[in-house]
Amino acid sequence: MTRNESTPTCYPELRGKIALVTGGSSGIGLATAAAFAHEGAIVVVASRNERSARTVLKTIANSDAVSWIACDVSSGTAVEKLIDTIRRRHGRLDYAFNNGGSGGKSAPVASTTEDSWRKTIDGYLTSVFLCMRHEIPLMMESGGGVIVNNSSVDGLRGYPFPGGAAYSAAKHGVLGLTRSAALEHAVSGPRITAICPGWVDTPPVAAYMRRGDSTAAEIIRQTPRGKIASPREIADSVLWLCSDAASFMIGSPLVIDGGYMA
Repeated sequence: MTRNESTPTCYPELRGKIALVTGGSSGIGLATAAAFAHEGAIVVVASRNERSARTVLKTIANSDAVSWIACDVSSGTAVEKLIDTIRRRHGRLDYAFNNGGSGGKSAPVASTTEDSWRKTIDGYLTSVFLCMRHEIPLMMESGGGVIVNNSSVDGLRGYPFPGGAAYSAAKHGVLGLTRSAALEHAVSGPRITAICPGWVDTPPVAAYMRRGDSTAAEIIRQTPRGKIASPREIADSVLWLCSDAASFMIGSPLVIDGGYMA
C-alpha cells in the first residue's frame, strides 16, 4: 500500500539530513520532495520555474523544511552554483535524487534534428553527469551519502512508440554513467544507484494519454499491473534506496514498472 502524509515515518536515519531533489516541482520530483519532508529531512528542491515551484511546494506537509533554488540542470554553471549554495547554507549534502530533465522535439531518428538530439541528450544525460560531478565532492566532504539517478525502463530497451530514440539513448546513458560512477565509489561512497520507472502518472504522461488515439490503451496494455504508477509509488522506492535498508544497493538499477519488463 502506498504511504500518505498521515503514515508514520519509516526511515529515522533521514531525519535532519540534507536532501536535494532536482526537477522537484512536479510529478515524481514533487512526490519525492514531499516524501523526504515527511521523513524529517531538510529538502532542497531545484527547478527552473520559480512561480510554479513556490506554489506547489506550499502543498507539502512540513513545507518549512523545504527550500527552492533556481537551476537548469543542463547548465554546468547553474549546477555548480546550486551545489555551492547548498554547501554555504547547509555545509553538507546527504541525499540527491537527480530527477530533473528536459528534451528537444521528438521525431523518428531519420527526421530528428541535430539540435533536438543535443537538447535531449543534454537535458536527460549530461544533466545527470553535471549533478554528480558537483554532488560527489560535497558528499565526500561530509563522509558519504546516496545518489539516486532517474533513468527509465526506456534505458533498458527501445522506446515503444516512434520518436523516442533520443530519450531512450539518454536514459541508457544514465544507467552506464550510474554504474561506472558507482564502481568508482563503491568502497568509500557515496553510494550511487538508479531507478527505472515504467509509465507514471505525471503531467507529461497524462497529456500523452489524452491524445485521443489508442495511446492510453496501449500504455495500459504494456503494464501487467493494469494501471500506471502514481508518483508517490516511485518516491517511496527512491526513499528506500536512500535508506540504510538499501545499504548493499550499489550501481544496480531498481526497476519499478508494474511488471512491464518482466
